[in-house]
Parts: sequence; C-alpha cells; structure tokens
Amino acid sequence: MQSVNLLVADRSADSAEHINSLLRNSGIKVQVIYAASSVEIKRSLDNEAPILVLYADADENEAPLEEVADLAAAFNVPLALYTDVSNHAQLAPALEKTACFVINSGREDLLTDSVSRLIRSAENERLYASRQLRLEELEHRYNLLLDSSRDAIAYIHEGLHVYANRAYLEALHLDNADDTMALSLLELIRPTDDATDMKALLRGLSQGQLPASAIDVEVNRPDGSKFAASLQFSAAQFDGEDCTQMMMQSKDAASELASELERMRVTDPVTGLANRRAFSEAVERCIATDTHDSVAAVLYLEPDGFADLQNELSAASLDDFLVDFTGVLRHSIDETDLPARVGEGGFGILAHRPSVADIETLADTILRNCRAHMAELGDRAFSISCSIGISNIGRLASDAREVIGHAREGHAEAAAQGDRFEVYRPQLTAVESADGEQGWIDRIRQAIHSQDLYTVQQSIVDLDGEGEQLVENLLFLRGEDGDHPAGDFQQIAERNDLAGSIDRHIIPGLLKTFVDSSEQQIINLSINSILDYAFPGWLVEQMKEACIEGNRIILQIAASAAHSNLRPAQRLMNELKPLGCQLSVGQFDDERKSLQLLEHLDASYVKLAHHLTVDLLSDSKKQEAIRRIVEAAKQHGIAVIADEVADTSSLAVLWQCGVKLISGAFLSESSQVIAQ
Repeated sequence: MQSVNLLVADRSADSAEHINSLLRNSGIKVQVIYAASSVEIKRSLDNEAPILVLYADADENEAPLEEVADLAAAFNVPLALYTDVSNHAQLAPALEKTACFVINSGREDLLTDSVSRLIRSAENERLYASRQLRLEELEHRYNLLLDSSRDAIAYIHEGLHVYANRAYLEALHLDNADDTMALSLLELIRPTDDATDMKALLRGLSQGQLPASAIDVEVNRPDGSKFAASLQFSAAQFDGEDCTQMMMQSKDAASELASELERMRVTDPVTGLANRRAFSEAVERCIATDTHDSVAAVLYLEPDGFADLQNELSAASLDDFLVDFTGVLRHSIDETDLPARVGEGGFGILAHRPSVADIETLADTILRNCRAHMAELGDRAFSISCSIGISNIGRLASDAREVIGHAREGHAEAAAQGDRFEVYRPQLTAVESADGEQGWIDRIRQAIHSQDLYTVQQSIVDLDGEGEQLVENLLFLRGEDGDHPAGDFQQIAERNDLAGSIDRHIIPGLLKTFVDSSEQQIINLSINSILDYAFPGWLVEQMKEACIEGNRIILQIAASAAHSNLRPAQRLMNELKPLGCQLSVGQFDDERKSLQLLEHLDASYVKLAHHLTVDLLSDSKKQEAIRRIVEAAKQHGIAVIADEVADTSSLAVLWQCGVKLISGAFLSESSQVIAQ
C-alpha cells in the first residue's frame, strides 16, 4: 500500500498528530496534513490531493463545517466528520447542512478501517481511470484506422447501417454517412448464388449466426449503377451494442488492393517516402549487386533539435513539419537517389555518385538548402538545420544494418555541433581491433549459448545513512582473454540487435537472485529493449514468476539512449511505473540535452557520467558541473549517484557538491552473481 495524504481539519495540532500515530501504528502509510483554518484547508487541497478531509471536534473547530464541506465538494474529496456520535443534539444539525459521513471518535478502529477502505477505493479508482483512458485511446485509434482503411467496411444491425467508413461510402458513390442510414441491405445487395436467401441471412446475422465464408453479391448503388463484390461478416460492437461488421470487396478492386497493400508495406504514411524496411532492402540489394563503378553511400540525417520539436508540437503539427522537411530533401537530391524515413525524425538517402567528393557535395547541398528554408506551421515560422552522417558502402560492407548503423554514428558525431556532416571512419577500440566487429558478434552469440554472461553486484552507499539500500547489477562476458565489462561490447551488441537478447537472457536468472535480498536492484537496459514494445509485458511475467515486486526494481537507461528514444522510454516507464518500478538515467552529464530529460522522464535517480568523477579534486569545472546536476535533480525530487569513486578525497568533494549516493571498490566489495 503506497503512502497517501490525509487532511485533518482541527484546531489542535496534537489531535492531528494523535491521528497520524494511530494510523501509522496500524500499518497504514499515511501523511497527515494539519490545517486549522479554511484558508489553510484550501491551500492544502490545492497542493496535496488528499484522499479524505477529516473534520474533528466540530464544536471547537475554527473552520466552519459548511465551508469545509463546500471546499471538499469542489475538489471532489470525501469529507468525514470525526466526532462523538452520542452527541445527537449537535450531530443532527451538522448532517442536515452538509454532505459527509461520520466516524465515531470513540471507536479508533473504525477510523483505521475507514481510511484503509478509502485507500483501496482510491487505488481502484486510479486503476479504473487508467484502464478507461487506455480503452478510450484504443477505441479512438481503432476508429481512426477503420475510417482510414482502404477496405469498404460497414456495421450492420437488424439489416440497417449504423456506421460506414470512407471507403464504403466511396464504393457506393455516397457523400456522407447519413446517406446510408436509410439504406436497407435487402435493397442494396442481391446474392449471385440463388441458394442464398438474403432475408434468412439477415435473420441469422441478428442471432449471431455468421456465414462461414465470403458471399458473392451484386451491389445496387443508390445512383442505379451496379458492381460485383464479395462480403465477409464478423461479430462486432458499436457504441457498446452488439452488431455485425461487413467488409465489402469489389471484384475489380482485388488487383488494385494487392498493389495498394504492397505500396503500404514499403511506404511511410506521413511523408510518402520509402519506409525503414524498404530502405534496408534497397541497401541490401546495393551491397549484393553493386559493381563499384561508382560510389554508393548511405546518408543518415535528422533535423537539429528534433527532440525539442517533439515536445513542443502537437502530433498533427509534427507531421506537417516532417512533410515540409521531406520537401527540402526531395529538392536536394537526384531522381536516382532513394530517400526514406527510417525513424521518428530520422531520414536516410541511398545515393550513387562518381566519387566520394560528389557524395560530400550532396550532403553539403542538403545542409545549404536547409539553412535557406523557413518552416511554416500555421502562424509560426522558423529556420531549420540538420546534421548528416555518411557511410560509404565499401567492398567489405557486410549488410544493411551495419552500413546504416555506421551512418548513424557519423550523424551522432555531426549532431554534437549541428549543421554539418561527418563521414564515418572506423575507430576501433583496442578490444574491437583485436577481434573485429564480426568476431565480437560471434563471441556474444556464443556467450549467450554457453552461459558465459554473468553479473556483478555493486553496492551503492547512502552517506546520509537514510533511504533504501541500492545495488547495481553490472554485466560481464567471460572469455579466454579475460572477463570483459559491458562497455567493451555493448555498442556492438546494440548495433546488431543482440543487446535485447542479452537482456532477456540475463534478467530471469537475475530476478531469482533478488528473492533473498532486501535491496533495491538497478538493472541496466539496452536500447534494443527500450524499443521493444513486447519487453514491458515480458518483464512483468518474469517478475511474477520470480515473485519479485516492482518496487524492488530500478531500470537504468543511458542518457544518450533516452534522449534519442524519448517517446519509447516514456512508453516503457508508463507501462511499468504503475507496478512500482523506478527509473534511473545513467551516463548523465550537464549538457543541455541531458538536463532536459529531467523535465520529460519521471526518473528517481541519475548516475553521473564517469568522466565527471575522474580527477575531481583538481578540476573545479567538473565540480561545478556536478553541482548544476545536483541542483537540477533536486528540483525534480531526483537523487544523484556517483559510481566508481576511487578514493576518499573524491568522496569528500562529491559530498560537498551534494552527492550522497556513492559506489566504489574502497567503500564495498562487489560480488559476482551467476544469472543464467
């Protein structure tokens, strides 16, 4: 049971404290707010959102009962009169004037029971409201999809139309849905099979008896024209009433439908460009068939500041912006180039040019045209710029995923300054240089198969000695050349869609180890899991199987991953937060884009980027950066963690900067946990 607020209206603070102690001693997590006057009560209602206003000692209370009742009603908060029920002379007039219920102050058990019931009721209401909102969203999305469907669909009840989508109206040459209300199916449709009785069919539909297969019919339009079609029926509901969904497919439209489906498979619905699937397939074909008579390259680009635009603009305005930006791209490229939308704000271009210099000229042309363009959205106009990453498709290119991934890396480097392009040039780490990327891919796959992945638990010490005990679970890969931390292979795993498999491999075993511990556990998540729509549901099932409650789990994602995938990160936590799961943002620094995450992510912790805590004692700029982070986090009720703290001197500086959660080998030894 989570902690809730209870507002006590009473002249005596001692009485409020007694009620607080009574409830807490009964195991009820409650925060009692004391208010003596009507002004204080209103202020508390504005700020604290209590589950109950408890009005005590009516005969001595400074705030008139009628005023308190009006305030409670205005804020839709129940009001309880906490009094001696034996005093009928005063109790009856009070109840006549106000809408409230009564709790006998002589029966303290009744108070605890009532508050417990209210908490459960409030939790149920929140859950119901959340589910109702979700249902309404799903219904809205379904109706939008239904109305935009190319299939002609109508809802039928008792042989009459109750709904028809746009495609259905177009098929019948009708202007609006109201024109269908007077149309009977008996007048509209004639089965081509003489064995089919239309009246019997309609009677069967009313009784829930649906034809097992499609029915061939002739459709008589209101304008007198006719066409051949097939009808398919399925059970449905409309406005909460049972009805029948009828899908009508013109015989002549079958081939058109197949073409349209193929077009939809490869086209982004907002911009009309190729989608990510079509773009990847085109790059694969280029790798397989290119004769290298010219230079082929992938350009990955995003409008600068796109994450800010996502937060500022409505969904419709954002779509308008993307269409506008698409126009700039089309104006900048050749007819032989393939432009595509490959992410929310990400665009790809597959281009062929005589030389590398010509590819870079193309990138420069796009940058120049963006600078010269003014985006206009309603009455708002603003200039735009973009950043571009280029990956040349060489003879050693393995697949589209690799090439596009390299272009994205080039973009990330360009985006650090903005309004420029960067050509991807491999800069392998020492570990990567030894084995190469493919070697690491093979090692990761083998490690998953052979159980060579394990986690190490690192305790996080609260220097104040308060709050929950925290433990971070760090991933390692066991190898003949030694054990490797996740940092050695994480990017390669994410680039090749292996990191999600690692998460799903490690987490079930890891959760089982939490049963015998009392600490809150930090689990690091990859970008792959953040983008996986099925991951939240899968994690919930694993928690149930391991008998682990959500309030034991803190999911940690890198700041860079959260910034680039803000909406998926929000969606992830929106699904898991109600279960008690918390969020930590790792690799956190004082750059503007990191600090902006505090506004958009409901995080409980941020973990400082390691470079901020190295040589901390002698670097005043790092100390000031940490202070800025701590202050910003404090404004949002977020705690700051520093890990890998090497010595007591650094610890003392962190303490002075306001960081109270520390981990490091000199504070506590790590322990290995085999999670497989």
